[in-house]
Amino acid sequence: MRDPFLARIWDDHLAEWKDHLVLERNLSPRTLEGYGADACRLRDWMVDRGCDPYQVDASAMGQFLSDLADRGLAPRSRARARSAASNLFNFQMSRSQRERHPLEDTPGPKASMPLPNILSIPEVLLLLQAPDTSTPLGERDGVLLEILYATGMRVSEVVGLRLQDWLPDQGLVRVLGKGDKERVVPLGRVSIDRVEGYLAGVRNHLKPRCDKVLVNYRGGALSRTAAWMILDKWSRLSGLQIDDGSGRKEGHRIHPHILRHSFATHLLQGGADLRAVQEMMGHAALSTTEIYTHLDIATLREVHATAHPRARS
Repeated sequence: MRDPFLARIWDDHLAEWKDHLVLERNLSPRTLEGYGADACRLRDWMVDRGCDPYQVDASAMGQFLSDLADRGLAPRSRARARSAASNLFNFQMSRSQRERHPLEDTPGPKASMPLPNILSIPEVLLLLQAPDTSTPLGERDGVLLEILYATGMRVSEVVGLRLQDWLPDQGLVRVLGKGDKERVVPLGRVSIDRVEGYLAGVRNHLKPRCDKVLVNYRGGALSRTAAWMILDKWSRLSGLQIDDGSGRKEGHRIHPHILRHSFATHLLQGGADLRAVQEMMGHAALSTTEIYTHLDIATLREVHATAHPRARS
């Protein structure tokens, strides 16, 4: 039976750690949510074995991580659980609550980097042409999809895009990204013309009450949730995503990041410099952008396998 007194000790300690993550580390809500779930799993496992937060040692952590593997957790999930525990132990050491880090000699599970899904160029064009531009909201939806693909912006960046950040005369859009870091992304003429047409007509028709480029039917700022729903709607109507009513979606699982991934991959396939793509994507590290070179190689392999006589034989 689980000891309620020991569970309270863990809960109090984790609450102090979470306050540190919020107030001193300023971690994002999503990171906090992930760390919290992993810390609760660690707490339950240790409480069941009568181990308080300060008694956790290398042996206990080795058993915990092995148990996660035995239960079928993927390497990436185990790596995240290890990261949360390591962060907790670092916090304890900074407060002189322990002398030795239980994970300092324990290698983490290798999490393979999955290749992101992308759309082909014909599929992207099919999606961009799907909205009914004879209606104001249909034209607005088309502009949303156009900006997502033309700039590689995250959905939160697109819905937060302000009029003063749209710079068509310079062929640029200014993006406020993660950590309030600014970057600029070049724009193509087709995208500029489509968005300028919307700004001159439909946006005014919607009687905007904010400075955002994309507005809802009441004139307020478009939300992230609405942007997701718009993309899902036109993905289904274009035939790229099939929903059979069971909740399972066949074909491509279309979400805003697929357009972001497609933007980067198509640039590299067209010969773009990797560092230029890094700048446009707003990646802090070049290694994050390099995953798209793997996608490009995969495309080359597929072309070679289907087109080269020696590969076909």
